[in-house]
This record gives sequence, structure tokens and C-alpha cells, in this order.
Amino acid sequence: MKKSNIQKGVIGEKAAVELLKKKGFKIIETNYRTRFGEIDIIGRDGEVIVFVEVKTKTGDQFGEPWEMMNKRKLGQIKRIGKMYLVKKEMGDAVCRIDVVGVWLDYQGEVQKTEHWDNVTS
Repeated sequence: MKKSNIQKGVIGEKAAVELLKKKGFKIIETNYRTRFGEIDIIGRDGEVIVFVEVKTKTGDQFGEPWEMMNKRKLGQIKRIGKMYLVKKEMGDAVCRIDVVGVWLDYQGEVQKTEHWDNVTS
């Protein structure tokens, strides 16, 4: 991955954490990694465990961030989420997958953030 993409991702994830906290989420972990992949943010929205994918974009090309969630990525997050729940002994927890979109200008400044909850496809 290009260094500039990594930097954009870090900016986007920080903006996403700020947005979720303002909405009342408790952030449990960020960048939860396994050998199967990564979940950008794990949080709690009331009693619901939320696995959050952050999509950071520069410009409006290629659709909305939530449209960038394909079935493969969704399946990967579900698998990693199940592993997380087992590891943390939270097997019966109610869960969902959310997407936070972050738009940056060409200087890397956050222009807009948007949150879509319970993304299923």
C-alpha cells in the first residue's frame, strides 16, 4: 500500500473515532488485527458490539464509501468479528457491522464524515 494511502487511512480512522464518540459510542479497540485481516474499529453502541470498517476517500469518484463494501470484505469482517467474540468470551453479544465514510480534500483535511449502520451487503 502506498505511504499516502496509509496516511489517508490513519486520518480517516481518527476522524471516524471522533464521529462515533460524538454519537455516544464507546471505543473498545482500533486496528484489531488477526492473520485473517483487520477490523478498523470495534466499539459499543449501548449493548451492541459494533465492528466498523472505515473507508477514506479523496473526491467523489467511484461511489459512496458504503458501496465499497463488497461481499468478500463483509464476510472477512464477520469471520474476524466471530473470532474476536470468542477470544473475549462474548459469544452471545448482539453485533452489527457499520461503515464510516471519510472524505478528504487533496491536502488531506477532513471535509465530511458519514456513518452507515448495520451494513449487510
